Amino acid sequence: MNDNLINEDNIVDTIIKMMEKVEQFVDKTGIEKKVIVLNNIKSIMGDEPYERYKYFISSTIDFIIEVSKGRKMNLNNIKKKFCCLNIK
Repeated sequence: MNDNLINEDNIVDTIIKMMEKVEQFVDKTGIEKKVIVLNNIKSIMGDEPYERYKYFISSTIDFIIEVSKGRKMNLNNIKKKFCCLNIK
């Protein structure tokens, strides 16, 4: 298996690994770090798959950040936003 491929089995792990790497950039804001992660994922996935899943990827990053900070999540908002993707 090619380590550069992102699929449903490793997408969350890949996002987390990239987030851990960008944490080293102390001169970047949180938004800038998120953009770096999103751009890296896009370069691995390619334009078409990335465009299809970019909302999910971005929301996953936000979710991981909130959980890592110990904030409570409003799961009702997540369900409403993903209803069109048939995620239950």
